[in-house]
Amino acid sequence: MTILYDISRFCDAFEAQVSAIEHLKPESIPEKDLDRIQLYKKSLVMSAIDTLAGYRFTKENYRELNRLNKKRFVRFIAEFGEWENGPLISVPYLLEQLAIRDLRASELYDFLYTRLSGFQETKKGAILHIEDVDVMAAELFDLATTEYEEQLILKSQHYSLFYEYRNFKMNTLNESGGMMEAFQYARPNYYPDNAGDYHDLIRWQLSYPLAHFNTLFTNSLKNMKQYFIKINFEPYS
Repeated sequence: MTILYDISRFCDAFEAQVSAIEHLKPESIPEKDLDRIQLYKKSLVMSAIDTLAGYRFTKENYRELNRLNKKRFVRFIAEFGEWENGPLISVPYLLEQLAIRDLRASELYDFLYTRLSGFQETKKGAILHIEDVDVMAAELFDLATTEYEEQLILKSQHYSLFYEYRNFKMNTLNESGGMMEAFQYARPNYYPDNAGDYHDLIRWQLSYPLAHFNTLFTNSLKNMKQYFIKINFEPYS
């Protein structure tokens, strides 16, 4: 047996587990509970990604980062997930956070409000891909005037919002991937809800379909395999 063989066996086992999750089809599930099954699958895939992150940032080499779950996960996805739009800032989510905190009297809020206003006449039932709506942090930092605004910007980055799925605590993150869950290659998107409680614009629900979770896992595993080979890592030692 060689290290290369063990690395391949280790990665194949991970891939098989996630494939089993994807094809999980519980019997006799009421239609109203289907969203919960999708959420359960997402949670399992997230756990698989998080386990890989633990192998990348070990206690021995990254003592501080290893114990900071969110920072470790976000850095891992940024480094290995090949998520081109992960660095984008969610305009609908950030606008909502500013409005909730009554921080409307700012250039930052005005910019976000104006940008979202352009989608007010979007056809009912239409979806928007995040890259069509959202912007990079640097563009918003130019408008921020306080440290608190800058913190809210960073918390609205998709890398960060994606992590929050594991906690299921964010009102703007829906359990389902919306209508796009039906498509194998679905991408992160927004779909329209009712008017917001804190502003008069359409409230856009952010959705990360299960297919996106699987894509991030596949990319992460592929790149971790190359990383294991590079550092001559023995996964079963």
